[in-house]
Amino acid sequence: MAPKKKTKQHPITVVHNFGGRRCTGEPPSVATWGTWDCDPSKTGAPSQHHAYGKSFPWTFDMEEKFYVLEGSATLTPDDAEKHGAAVTVAARDMVTAPKGWKGTWDVHSLLKKRYAFFDAKGLRVDEDEDEEDEAPKRARDSDDSDDERRVRTKAA
Repeated sequence: MAPKKKTKQHPITVVHNFGGRRCTGEPPSVATWGTWDCDPSKTGAPSQHHAYGKSFPWTFDMEEKFYVLEGSATLTPDDAEKHGAAVTVAARDMVTAPKGWKGTWDVHSLLKKRYAFFDAKGLRVDEDEDEEDEAPKRARDSDDSDDERRVRTKAA
């Protein structure tokens, strides 16, 4: 019997108490990121920036970095061999969730975070892919990559 091939893990990484004692309040580097919150005491349909409920399944379809402003939650992967152990995040934590991570969020208290998405090169990408459709025709028709168009469109 052949030995089982070991899967390279892509876990969620957490830097607890990001910025240490010197960072009072929100780090300037996340000030332009989007905001999202989840109230575990309420129910209802989620929207782009709000979710409700104590527990829900989630898939990160892009790499996401987020900074927890308030509250706490535990993120438990569906496949621990592929995505590592469950992690608990709380206020002042900087978190990186890898593309393809699937699992469950268990929200312990009202959670508020700042978040942004990144491509494989580490470049920030727009949340709303429809913005690319609004780019000037010249940019869409050029030979530039999608990443270069997003960066150029965002800078415009």
